[in-house]
Formats: sequence, structure tokens, C-alpha cells
Amino acid sequence: MENLIRSALWANIPFKNIESFTPKEIALAVHTETEKQKDFYRMMAWLTYTGASLTAVGVNDPKRFPSLEEAFPTLFEKKEQQDWWVMKQRIETFAKEKKARQS
Repeated sequence: MENLIRSALWANIPFKNIESFTPKEIALAVHTETEKQKDFYRMMAWLTYTGASLTAVGVNDPKRFPSLEEAFPTLFEKKEQQDWWVMKQRIETFAKEKKARQS
């Protein structure tokens, strides 16, 4: 019984609610908590490995150092940036149209 209570507490089941859970439900909660921790450690390992890889690139070949979006594509979206000349052309066109309307 003590192991069951310890397992329930480890799985973040409040002590006052332990009696309302069956051993099967506690086992499921423990399994779920274990999977959550494995996912967390996988993410930490990935971040550590990626950080080490980026450090190696930064030290050995800084010109190849990727942007944040390229290094972590699943975490950051790459924002498309318009060229300045496209924006300039749009502003000039707008100004000409507005001037034509005012005349």
C-alpha cells in the first residue's frame, strides 16, 4: 500500500484523492507521468545536442551559422521579409494615385 501511495504522489495525484483511485488508475497516471518525463528529457537532449552542434559551427565556420529560425524550425517560424524596393514601389504608386485624385 505504501508503494501505491508513493506512486500516486509521484504522478501528481493529490493525497486527499488517492483513496478514490483504483490501482489501475494510479498505474495509468504513473505511466503518463513517466512518458511526460521521457518527452522532457528527449527535448533536453535535443537542445543540448543542437546547442553543441551550433557551437561547433560558430567556432569552426561562422559564415555557415544558421539563423534562429533555421536552427530551430519547429519552434520558430521564418517570417518572409519583403524587399525594400517592393515597399518603395508600392508607396510611390500610392502617392501617384493619391496625387491624381486630388488634382
